[in-house]
Amino acid sequence: MTTPLVSVLLPVYNAQDYLRESIDSILNQSFSDFELIIVNDGSTDQSKEIIDSYIDSRIKRIHQDNAGLPVSLNRAIAIAKGQYLARQDADDVSLPNRLAEQVGFMEANTDYGLLGTWAQILESRTPTNRKLNHPCENGELQFKLLFYNCFVHSSVMIRKEVLNISGTYPENPEKFPPEDYDLWLRIANVAKIANLPSALLQYREVPGSISRQKLELMQSRARKMSMNAVEKIFNNQTNPVLLELLIKAMYAIPVAITKNEYRELRNLLVQIENRQAIRWPNDKKGVDQGLKDCQIYLKLAYDKSRIRAIDQYLPFDLIALIKRFRQ
Repeated sequence: MTTPLVSVLLPVYNAQDYLRESIDSILNQSFSDFELIIVNDGSTDQSKEIIDSYIDSRIKRIHQDNAGLPVSLNRAIAIAKGQYLARQDADDVSLPNRLAEQVGFMEANTDYGLLGTWAQILESRTPTNRKLNHPCENGELQFKLLFYNCFVHSSVMIRKEVLNISGTYPENPEKFPPEDYDLWLRIANVAKIANLPSALLQYREVPGSISRQKLELMQSRARKMSMNAVEKIFNNQTNPVLLELLIKAMYAIPVAITKNEYRELRNLLVQIENRQAIRWPNDKKGVDQGLKDCQIYLKLAYDKSRIRAIDQYLPFDLIALIKRFRQ
């Protein structure tokens, strides 16, 4: 039996409603040189029966007691034979040419370690006009990834050998969720990253998903990851109070920003741009675009801070009034 070029990692936990559609979307790919590793993480619904109903030599099945997503993914990675690792969630759908397009990019660009795609959002089984369109170029991603997750987890393809340097998914409970953001930041330290500007995945919004149930916790942990990533760029020699203020502003957390602090924060963004431009000299245009967009986010946070400072002395809600006029 030949070694597959791609290993698709599909963790499953109580996913019976959409599991068959998700598995079929992989088995029906136009690109066929893959193995599909399905990890049933202690499901208590009919997921096991659905998984075992498939007779396909490309499928590897693991049935285990519930251990959580990072452990399940790392177990799949440990047995994966492929040069590339593709993620698939049990309620999402990959378009037929997804693997072919990602493999084509990775084969042509050997210095890239992480490749995502855009995604169309499904509400239950209904397609919407909403999409997750993240930045695509390495330079812009290297800048913006410091402040938010720029990848749809279920869409990514990873060059497996990169994980030998970056490490795999964090199994520390304090980093799950968002375990994917932690990994992307580490991969970005050792390789180029990109998104394909095509919606090659249908991302399903499910009311009981982890991202909805633990949104506040995820955002709090993500901010800590952002802090650590920026601190590494400055070798832990930046002002932690100022940096925390910048991170909160980037995450749209209401903060009070003085005029002097605003100047310092703008200067901090420029310093980040300088360091990223040195790391990625061939991608400076993208790095500059990341700076410009983050300066806009910072200006918005500063303006809101000034409005809140005035609002407390007014007999009406100034922010609500401004929103009404903008509509």
